[in-house]
Amino acid sequence: MSCNKLAIKLLTISLLTMSCYLSARDCTARFFGCPQNNTITSYRMTRSIVLIGVLLFLFFSQQSSADTLRIPYVSISGFQAPLYLGERAGLFKKNQIEAQLIYMPGGSLIVQTLLSGEVGIASLAPPSAVAAWVKGAALAVVAGGIERALNVLMVNPKIKRPEDLKGKRVAISRFGSLSDISLRDALAFYKLKPSQDVSIAQMGGLGERMIALTSGVVDGAILNVDQVFQAEKLGFQILIDLRKLPLTYSTQGIVVSREFLRGQRNIVKRFLKVYIEGIKIFKTDKEFSMDTLSRYIKTSDREILSKTYDVYRDAWETVPLVRRDGIQQALDSIPDAKNTKLNIDSLIDNSLIQELEKEGFIRELYPEK
Repeated sequence: MSCNKLAIKLLTISLLTMSCYLSARDCTARFFGCPQNNTITSYRMTRSIVLIGVLLFLFFSQQSSADTLRIPYVSISGFQAPLYLGERAGLFKKNQIEAQLIYMPGGSLIVQTLLSGEVGIASLAPPSAVAAWVKGAALAVVAGGIERALNVLMVNPKIKRPEDLKGKRVAISRFGSLSDISLRDALAFYKLKPSQDVSIAQMGGLGERMIALTSGVVDGAILNVDQVFQAEKLGFQILIDLRKLPLTYSTQGIVVSREFLRGQRNIVKRFLKVYIEGIKIFKTDKEFSMDTLSRYIKTSDREILSKTYDVYRDAWETVPLVRRDGIQQALDSIPDAKNTKLNIDSLIDNSLIQELEKEGFIRELYPEK
C-alpha cells in the first residue's frame, strides 16, 4: 500500500471515529433528555482525534512529496476562491509551486498544524491566529482579502426575533473561531448573553453545521453566504445578518509561521502572487469563477452560484493588505488580551504585498486602473 493511500485510510478512520463518537453522544443525550452542551472533555477528545488524523496525513504525504507545498484551508466556500482558481488556472505551476490544498475544518486546528511545522502557509480567518498569537505563537498574517463580516445566523423558521433565541442552541465551528466571535458579538448587540441565554455548540465545519441545523440537532447555526441560499430553499431563514451590523472583521487571511517566513520568504512571496492573481480572476471572470466554485462547493444550481459569486466578488479586496482595525477587533474580543500590552504590528506583516506593489505586479494585473 502506498504512503498516500495509507494516510488517507488513517485520516478516514480518525474522522469516522470522531463522527461516530459525536453521533452517539448526541443521540444518547436526546434519548435520555440530557443537555447537549459540549463539555470540555468531549471537545478535547474529538479535537485530539481529528488532529491525530490530520498529522498522520501530513506526515505520510510528506514522505512521498517532500517538495510539495501543503496549504490547509478552513472552509469549502467562496473564501477560498483564489486558491481554487490558482489550482484550476495553473497559477501555482506558473509560479513554480507544487501545491497540495488540504481542507481542515476549524482555524484552531490549522493553527496547530502551522505550529507543528508540518505546514508553513494556511488560508483561514485571522481571529484564530490572533488567539494563538496572544498565547505566544510565532505567527504572521501576511495577507487579508475580505475585511467584512459575511456570516449570518440561520435559524428554524419558528424563531422570529433575536430574543426568541433564549434557551436555544446555536452551532459554531470551534471556540475562538470567527464563527464563535461573530456569534458572541451578534448576541451582545441584541443584549443576549452567550452560554446563559443561548447555548453555543461546537459542530465543526460549514457542512457539519448545515447538517446539524437541517436535522434539528441545533436551533440555529452561523453559516457563510454560500450556505444561506441553500438553507433558504430548505425553509430556514436569516435571523441576524452580520453584514448589516456595525462590526469590523478580518474574515479571510493568509497566515504563516514566523519560522517558515524567515526560511522560505521567496516561496511565500510566490504564493501571494498566486493568491492575488486568483482574486483578480475571480473579480473579472464570472463564468470561469462560477464553474470553479461549482466543483468545490458541490452544487450545480446556477442561481445559488450566481448569488454566491456576486456577494464574494464585491467583498474581495483588489490589494489584500492586512487591515489593522480588523485584527484589533479580533484582539479586543479575547478576554485574556484585555490586560496585556500586545503590539499587533508584530503579528501583521504586509511587507511582501508592498514589495509586489512596488514591483508593479498588481498594476500589471489591472492595467485599466
